[in-house]
Amino acid sequence: MIFDLHNDFPTALCDKDYFGYADSIGDNTVTAAIWTSELSGDVIKTVGEISARVRELDRICLPIAVEDIGFLYKDGKYLDFDFSVFSYCSLTWNYDNGFAGGALDNGTLTYAGKRVVKIINDCGCAVDLAHLNRASFYPVLDCSRRALCSHTGFNGHLRSLDDNQIRTLVNRNVVIGLCTVSSFTDAHNLEQFADVIDRFVQKYGVDNLAIGSDFNGSNDIPKDISDYNGLNQVKDKLLRRGYTTGDLHKIFYGNAYSFYLKER
Repeated sequence: MIFDLHNDFPTALCDKDYFGYADSIGDNTVTAAIWTSELSGDVIKTVGEISARVRELDRICLPIAVEDIGFLYKDGKYLDFDFSVFSYCSLTWNYDNGFAGGALDNGTLTYAGKRVVKIINDCGCAVDLAHLNRASFYPVLDCSRRALCSHTGFNGHLRSLDDNQIRTLVNRNVVIGLCTVSSFTDAHNLEQFADVIDRFVQKYGVDNLAIGSDFNGSNDIPKDISDYNGLNQVKDKLLRRGYTTGDLHKIFYGNAYSFYLKER
Protein backbone atom coordinates (compact mmCIF):
# COMPACT_ATOMS: atom_id res chain seq x y z
CA MET A 1 0.00 0.00 0.00
CA ILE A 2 0.98 3.61 -0.62
CA PHE A 3 0.08 6.65 1.46
CA ASP A 4 0.35 9.55 -0.99
CA LEU A 5 0.66 13.01 0.54
CA HIS A 6 -0.23 14.88 -2.67
CA ASN A 7 -2.30 14.02 -5.76
CA ASP A 8 -3.86 16.79 -7.89
CA PHE A 9 -6.77 14.74 -9.21
CA PRO A 10 -9.49 17.12 -7.91
CA THR A 11 -8.12 19.82 -10.21
CA ALA A 12 -7.10 17.59 -13.11
CA LEU A 13 -10.39 15.77 -13.55
CA CYS A 14 -12.44 18.24 -15.52
CA ASP A 15 -15.38 15.81 -15.70
CA LYS A 16 -15.39 15.61 -11.87
CA ASP A 17 -15.18 11.82 -11.94
CA TYR A 18 -13.74 11.88 -8.42
CA PHE A 19 -15.52 8.73 -7.35
CA GLY A 20 -14.24 6.70 -10.30
CA TYR A 21 -10.71 7.88 -9.63
CA ALA A 22 -11.03 7.13 -5.93
CA ASP A 23 -12.10 3.59 -6.81
CA SER A 24 -9.07 3.21 -9.08
CA ILE A 25 -6.56 3.91 -6.30
CA GLY A 26 -7.56 0.70 -4.54
CA ASP A 27 -6.20 0.20 -1.03
CA ASN A 28 -3.89 3.21 -1.27
CA THR A 29 -4.57 6.38 0.74
CA VAL A 30 -4.35 9.57 -1.30
CA THR A 31 -4.50 13.21 -0.24
CA ALA A 32 -6.76 15.03 -2.69
CA ALA A 33 -5.01 18.33 -3.36
CA ILE A 34 -7.09 21.19 -4.72
CA TRP A 35 -4.77 23.35 -6.79
CA THR A 36 -6.29 26.82 -6.79
CA SER A 37 -4.17 28.14 -9.67
CA GLU A 38 -6.23 26.13 -12.11
CA LEU A 39 -9.65 24.50 -12.04
CA SER A 40 -10.94 22.96 -15.27
CA GLY A 41 -9.13 25.71 -17.15
CA ASP A 42 -10.45 28.51 -14.92
CA VAL A 43 -8.89 30.29 -11.99
CA ILE A 44 -10.58 29.87 -8.61
CA LYS A 45 -11.39 33.38 -7.47
CA THR A 46 -13.69 33.03 -4.48
CA VAL A 47 -13.96 31.24 -1.16
CA GLY A 48 -17.31 29.92 -2.37
CA GLU A 49 -15.74 28.11 -5.30
CA ILE A 50 -13.27 26.20 -3.18
CA SER A 51 -15.92 25.43 -0.56
CA ALA A 52 -18.08 23.96 -3.32
CA ARG A 53 -15.17 21.78 -4.46
CA VAL A 54 -14.74 20.48 -0.91
CA ARG A 55 -18.44 19.55 -0.77
CA GLU A 56 -18.04 17.63 -4.05
CA LEU A 57 -15.08 15.70 -2.63
CA ASP A 58 -16.53 15.06 0.82
CA ARG A 59 -18.16 11.74 -0.12
CA ILE A 60 -14.81 10.22 -1.13
CA CYS A 61 -13.62 10.16 2.50
CA LEU A 62 -10.00 10.94 1.63
CA PRO A 63 -7.92 13.70 3.23
CA ILE A 64 -8.17 17.01 1.35
CA ALA A 65 -5.54 19.74 0.98
CA VAL A 66 -5.31 23.15 -0.68
CA GLU A 67 -2.35 24.11 -2.84
CA ASP A 68 -1.94 27.92 -2.76
CA ILE A 69 -4.24 29.98 -0.54
CA GLY A 70 -3.36 33.20 -2.35
CA PHE A 71 -7.02 33.61 -3.31
CA LEU A 72 -7.69 34.56 0.34
CA TYR A 73 -5.72 37.81 0.08
CA LYS A 74 -7.63 40.46 -1.84
CA ASP A 75 -6.97 44.22 -2.00
CA GLY A 76 -4.69 44.11 1.03
CA LYS A 77 -7.20 42.20 3.15
CA TYR A 78 -7.34 38.61 4.39
CA LEU A 79 -10.62 36.80 3.72
CA ASP A 80 -11.91 34.60 6.54
CA PHE A 81 -11.77 30.90 5.72
CA ASP A 82 -12.41 27.63 7.57
CA PHE A 83 -9.20 25.57 7.40
CA SER A 84 -10.45 22.89 9.77
CA VAL A 85 -11.70 20.61 6.98
CA PHE A 86 -8.24 20.40 5.38
CA SER A 87 -5.26 18.25 6.28
CA TYR A 88 -2.81 20.91 5.10
CA CYS A 89 -2.61 24.10 3.05
CA SER A 90 0.29 25.74 1.23
CA LEU A 91 0.65 29.51 1.33
CA THR A 92 1.81 29.85 -2.28
CA TRP A 93 2.29 28.10 -5.57
CA ASN A 94 5.44 29.01 -7.55
CA TYR A 95 5.05 32.78 -7.33
CA ASP A 96 4.70 35.45 -4.66
CA ASN A 97 1.34 36.35 -3.22
CA GLY A 98 0.10 38.35 -0.23
CA PHE A 99 1.34 35.71 2.21
CA ALA A 100 4.79 34.52 1.13
CA GLY A 101 7.34 34.05 -1.64
CA GLY A 102 6.92 31.26 -4.19
CA ALA A 103 9.67 28.92 -5.32
CA LEU A 104 10.30 30.75 -8.59
CA ASP A 105 9.98 34.25 -7.15
CA ASN A 106 11.71 36.56 -4.67
CA GLY A 107 9.22 37.41 -1.91
CA THR A 108 9.31 36.45 1.75
CA LEU A 109 6.83 35.80 4.56
CA THR A 110 4.59 38.83 5.07
CA TYR A 111 2.75 40.02 8.17
CA ALA A 112 -0.47 38.60 6.68
CA GLY A 113 1.35 35.35 6.01
CA LYS A 114 2.55 35.03 9.58
CA ARG A 115 -0.97 35.72 10.79
CA VAL A 116 -2.54 33.14 8.49
CA VAL A 117 -0.01 30.47 9.55
CA LYS A 118 -1.30 30.85 13.11
CA ILE A 119 -4.91 30.72 11.93
CA ILE A 120 -4.21 27.56 9.91
CA ASN A 121 -2.51 25.82 12.83
CA ASP A 122 -5.18 26.95 15.29
CA CYS A 123 -7.72 25.15 13.08
CA GLY A 124 -5.72 21.92 13.43
CA CYS A 125 -4.47 22.17 9.85
CA ALA A 126 -0.81 21.85 8.86
CA VAL A 127 1.16 24.34 6.78
CA ASP A 128 2.73 22.90 3.63
CA LEU A 129 6.27 24.12 2.93
CA ALA A 130 6.26 22.90 -0.68
CA HIS A 131 6.39 25.69 -3.27
CA LEU A 132 8.01 28.20 -0.89
CA ASN A 133 11.28 29.83 -1.86
CA ARG A 134 14.28 29.69 0.49
CA ALA A 135 13.59 33.18 1.84
CA SER A 136 10.10 32.12 2.98
CA PHE A 137 10.80 28.50 3.91
CA TYR A 138 12.60 29.10 7.20
CA PRO A 139 10.38 31.93 8.52
CA VAL A 140 7.24 29.88 7.76
CA LEU A 141 8.71 26.79 9.42
CA ASP A 142 9.79 28.80 12.45
CA CYS A 143 6.30 30.15 13.09
CA SER A 144 4.49 26.88 12.35
CA ARG A 145 3.43 24.49 15.09
CA ARG A 146 2.41 21.85 12.54
CA ALA A 147 4.06 21.56 9.13
CA LEU A 148 5.06 19.19 6.34
CA CYS A 149 6.62 19.38 2.89
CA SER A 150 4.10 17.45 0.81
CA HIS A 151 5.78 17.05 -2.59
CA THR A 152 9.34 17.98 -3.49
CA GLY A 153 12.65 16.68 -4.84
CA PHE A 154 16.32 16.84 -3.91
CA ASN A 155 18.25 17.75 -7.06
CA GLY A 156 18.98 21.49 -6.78
CA HIS A 157 15.90 22.68 -8.68
CA LEU A 158 14.22 25.73 -7.13
CA ARG A 159 11.24 23.48 -6.29
CA SER A 160 13.52 20.99 -4.54
CA LEU A 161 14.96 21.01 -1.05
CA ASP A 162 18.66 21.57 -0.49
CA ASP A 163 20.74 19.73 2.12
CA ASN A 164 20.29 22.35 4.82
CA GLN A 165 16.51 22.40 4.36
CA ILE A 166 16.33 18.60 4.53
CA ARG A 167 18.49 18.43 7.65
CA THR A 168 16.38 21.13 9.30
CA LEU A 169 13.17 19.20 8.59
CA VAL A 170 14.67 15.89 9.73
CA ASN A 171 15.93 17.49 12.96
CA ARG A 172 12.41 18.82 13.61
CA ASN A 173 10.82 15.49 12.66
CA VAL A 174 8.87 16.97 9.74
CA VAL A 175 7.66 14.56 7.07
CA ILE A 176 8.94 15.10 3.50
CA GLY A 177 6.99 13.82 0.49
CA LEU A 178 9.12 12.80 -2.49
CA CYS A 179 7.36 13.61 -5.76
CA THR A 180 7.73 11.73 -9.04
CA VAL A 181 8.41 14.81 -11.21
CA SER A 182 11.64 14.19 -13.13
CA SER A 183 12.65 17.87 -13.13
CA PHE A 184 12.85 17.79 -9.32
CA THR A 185 14.44 14.35 -8.92
CA ASP A 186 16.50 13.66 -12.08
CA ALA A 187 14.76 10.27 -12.08
CA HIS A 188 13.47 9.28 -15.53
CA ASN A 189 12.48 5.71 -14.77
CA LEU A 190 11.60 3.35 -11.95
CA GLU A 191 15.21 2.34 -11.29
CA GLN A 192 16.41 5.92 -10.98
CA PHE A 193 13.53 6.80 -8.67
CA ALA A 194 14.59 3.96 -6.39
CA ASP A 195 18.10 5.45 -6.48
CA VAL A 196 16.73 8.81 -5.26
CA ILE A 197 15.07 7.12 -2.30
CA ASP A 198 18.22 5.12 -1.56
CA ARG A 199 20.47 8.20 -1.57
CA PHE A 200 18.11 10.02 0.80
CA VAL A 201 17.94 7.08 3.19
CA GLN A 202 21.71 6.60 3.25
CA LYS A 203 22.15 10.26 4.19
CA TYR A 204 19.14 11.08 6.35
CA GLY A 205 17.52 7.79 7.41
CA VAL A 206 14.01 6.41 6.92
CA ASP A 207 11.98 8.24 9.56
CA ASN A 208 10.99 11.36 7.62
CA LEU A 209 10.72 10.31 3.98
CA ALA A 210 7.30 9.71 2.44
CA ILE A 211 5.66 9.77 -0.99
CA GLY A 212 3.99 12.89 -2.37
CA SER A 213 3.56 11.76 -5.94
CA ASP A 214 2.14 14.94 -7.55
CA PHE A 215 0.21 12.61 -9.86
CA ASN A 216 -2.12 14.58 -12.16
CA GLY A 217 -0.16 17.75 -11.40
CA SER A 218 2.61 17.37 -13.97
CA ASN A 219 3.34 15.84 -17.38
CA ASP A 220 6.98 15.33 -16.38
CA ILE A 221 6.53 11.95 -14.68
CA PRO A 222 8.22 8.71 -15.88
CA LYS A 223 5.74 6.37 -17.52
CA ASP A 224 6.74 3.39 -15.40
CA ILE A 225 5.97 5.20 -12.12
CA SER A 226 2.95 7.23 -13.22
CA ASP A 227 0.51 5.28 -11.04
CA TYR A 228 0.43 3.43 -7.74
CA ASN A 229 1.30 0.13 -9.33
CA GLY A 230 4.57 1.73 -10.46
CA LEU A 231 5.30 3.00 -6.95
CA ASN A 232 4.67 -0.46 -5.55
CA GLN A 233 7.20 -1.77 -8.07
CA VAL A 234 9.71 0.75 -6.69
CA LYS A 235 9.05 -0.69 -3.25
CA ASP A 236 9.68 -4.21 -4.58
CA LYS A 237 12.92 -3.10 -6.18
CA LEU A 238 14.14 -1.62 -2.89
CA LEU A 239 13.18 -4.83 -1.10
CA ARG A 240 15.44 -6.74 -3.49
CA ARG A 241 18.23 -4.25 -2.70
CA GLY A 242 18.08 -5.30 0.94
CA TYR A 243 15.61 -2.88 2.52
CA THR A 244 13.55 -4.36 5.33
CA THR A 245 9.76 -4.52 5.07
CA GLY A 246 9.60 -2.29 8.16
CA ASP A 247 11.69 0.46 6.59
CA LEU A 248 9.73 0.27 3.33
CA HIS A 249 6.47 0.51 5.26
CA LYS A 250 7.74 3.73 6.87
CA ILE A 251 8.73 5.30 3.54
CA PHE A 252 5.71 4.29 1.50
CA TYR A 253 2.99 4.43 4.15
CA GLY A 254 3.88 4.73 7.83
CA ASN A 255 5.60 8.13 7.95
CA ALA A 256 2.73 9.83 6.12
CA TYR A 257 0.17 7.97 8.21
CA SER A 258 1.95 9.03 11.39
CA PHE A 259 1.78 12.66 10.27
CA TYR A 260 -2.01 12.40 10.01
CA LEU A 261 -2.20 10.69 13.39
CA LYS A 262 -0.45 13.53 15.20
CA GLU A 263 -2.70 15.65 17.35
CA ARG A 264 -4.45 18.29 15.29
